[in-house]
Amino acid sequence: KKGWTMLLSKAIRVAPRMVGQFSTAAAPMVSDVTVYVNFLDHQGYRAKVPGRIGQTIYEVASMHNIHIGYQISSDPISKVHNERWTEDLFGEGLMLGHDQIQIPKEWLAKIPPRSEREEELLEVVWTEDGFNDSSRLSQAVTLTKELDGILVYLPSPVDDECY
Repeated sequence: KKGWTMLLSKAIRVAPRMVGQFSTAAAPMVSDVTVYVNFLDHQGYRAKVPGRIGQTIYEVASMHNIHIGYQISSDPISKVHNERWTEDLFGEGLMLGHDQIQIPKEWLAKIPPRSEREEELLEVVWTEDGFNDSSRLSQAVTLTKELDGILVYLPSPVDDECY
């Protein structure tokens, strides 16, 4: 008992000195990490749904039962932290190209350009008439605060007898 009493009394004496060492910044509110995505499909159906910063457009669509196309989720190959540091994450990256979306030009400027792998998958799965400069794979577009209110057009799905 004597050891516990000494430990407790020491903790009580040290605690007031530690108060200033911790951040008093408030945790982010839900509104700080929520962005809205506007989906418009090839038949004219519209849906405005919430998503979280850091989610892909594919994840947001799946969460709200909006079918974009088939995709196999895989960990990213790498993560760009800044212009000098790209961290290798050793994932397999994009694997299917069935989840094409089209994004208006004013929003494309706020999104990193297509990777070589994304370009390759679009060319393999979609015919030349099936994709254009505004085409992206929904798994490759990660939401940021700047994308709040983004419009995403869903073209008619690719015909694939495998599914």
